[in-house]
Amino acid sequence: MNTVEQPRISVVIPTYERRDVVLESVRALGRCAAPWPVEVVVVVDGSTDGTAAALRELAAGGSLPFPLRVVEQENAGAAAARNHGARLARGRLLLFLDDDMVADRDLLTEHWAASEAGADAVFGHIPLHADSPRTLLSLGVGAWATARRERLAAGGELTVDDLLTGQLSVRAEMFEAVGGFDVAFTRDGQFGGEDTDFGHRLTRQGATLRYAARAISHQRYVVTPQQYLRQYRGAGRADAMLALKHPELAGHLAERCGGPRWAATGRMARRVVPRRLRAAMVRAVVRRVEAGRTDALTRIAFGRVKNARYWGGWFDTAGRPGAAPPLRVLAFHAVVGDRQRSDDPYAVTATQLEQQLKALSHQGFQFLTLRQYLRHVEGVPVEAPSVLVTFDDGYTGVLEHAAPVLRRLGIPGVVFAVTGQFAGFNAWDANTRADGVPLLTVPQLLHLHDEGWDVQSHTRSHTHLPQLRAGDLSLELGRAKADLAAHGLGTPRAIAYPYGEHTWRVRRAAKKAGYRAAFALRTTRVTPGNRFALPRVEVRREHTAGQVVEMVVKPGREPVLRALRREVRGAVVPTLRAGLALGRMGNRSLSVTHGQ
Repeated sequence: MNTVEQPRISVVIPTYERRDVVLESVRALGRCAAPWPVEVVVVVDGSTDGTAAALRELAAGGSLPFPLRVVEQENAGAAAARNHGARLARGRLLLFLDDDMVADRDLLTEHWAASEAGADAVFGHIPLHADSPRTLLSLGVGAWATARRERLAAGGELTVDDLLTGQLSVRAEMFEAVGGFDVAFTRDGQFGGEDTDFGHRLTRQGATLRYAARAISHQRYVVTPQQYLRQYRGAGRADAMLALKHPELAGHLAERCGGPRWAATGRMARRVVPRRLRAAMVRAVVRRVEAGRTDALTRIAFGRVKNARYWGGWFDTAGRPGAAPPLRVLAFHAVVGDRQRSDDPYAVTATQLEQQLKALSHQGFQFLTLRQYLRHVEGVPVEAPSVLVTFDDGYTGVLEHAAPVLRRLGIPGVVFAVTGQFAGFNAWDANTRADGVPLLTVPQLLHLHDEGWDVQSHTRSHTHLPQLRAGDLSLELGRAKADLAAHGLGTPRAIAYPYGEHTWRVRRAAKKAGYRAAFALRTTRVTPGNRFALPRVEVRREHTAGQVVEMVVKPGREPVLRALRREVRGAVVPTLRAGLALGRMGNRSLSVTHGQ
């Protein structure tokens, strides 16, 4: 065999902490008939059980009919390991196998034949290995694989549930065109989703997919009940991520594990049943499975536990299943250059901004204009996870550093300007900053406006609106609106409350001033009809791209008592202040009368 010649097939196997299992899988490949030349690349994903040394010893023994390359990396998840192996592979066809797959003799030739017949990607049959421990879990895996083969062999179409990477071959050029596996699904030890995502992207790419019933690898299933439950929590998280990234799959994914009705019932049970009692019940069910019980009671009870873990992962990631896709708003403040020193916790660098926006785009979020966002808020359903990008205060860094990033990524932006301080500095921060930060001039705002940015109101003086009397509040909001129109920046449709502060008085005044919407800062979910207290996710310098995605996917809520105190202060304090002022006027009138 000529090992210098380019391989026809590169077999890529990611593995983690399963030395004996992966050794058996590699040996089985050595017994295969093959369309030589073939190579095998095993990526050891941070294992500490001696996997890499054992594989290298196997390769040095000369018993394998193919070159075996062993690569080690820090633990980064299965998706990253597969991508790493694919980058090193030289074959025209990439065959991805899980480390617990024991190849049938004709596995390689069947994949090569299907590829030569025109398939861009091939999914094979993965029955249960005869040596797998006989448990409720392994029997379920075997039954699923058999039912899948019978359905597809009878002419059934490949569905999203069939697109698994336990045994998948794909042409190298197609793998590159699709962009490889999304590492976000399996980062930090998470489980699942990367295979379904990859298969779905293959479909959208127009790839020709085939199921090859005679391409067989036997799964040596050695997962324990506890590992299985952890995996199912990860599966719930992964499916929620899939629903966010691919909204067209959301309805199908939300029907898994009992669907939304079971999810709601399970969540209610979690609130009613004490945590210790739930844990004891789970331990009892797990012990039955570990003991090899496969009776109906064990199947039903373990199924309920599995569903609960699944929906726990989903809720942790995306909230209630079947709900409308998320509609969020990001609130940035200052944006500075990468080499510019800044102690401002609200100043993100241009690189941070780009990484954060790219991370959201990678998760399937689309970016809206203000007009599109307001249409959705006013009742038009959003069809995909969506984000509006806004910048408060109107610092010059928006033009110098943020605008180039948004222009490069094709993302629309909104800047909220303080209209009484064009070309000035952030005077409202004079007590907390030694040096003022320059604000955009009118020509600079016009430049942004010409580029497609929405220039909107951040009031006239960046004051605390709840502290203003009714007349002053009306002037503050109305004059800011008139200022923007007078400078050719258009009549603003929206306002961002300074400091995010608002009360019922402020909201009513904003509506009366003619704004269509108003933005706060608290990271609650958007609810239709609440147009004058629209929440935003506030991004600060400390936030990583991953944290921004997490905040957008699952925003928090303002505590009820805090919100109530805020509303009471907004209603009572100005009233008391006005009453005291009237009292002082009355006393002055009395003193004048007595003096006369």
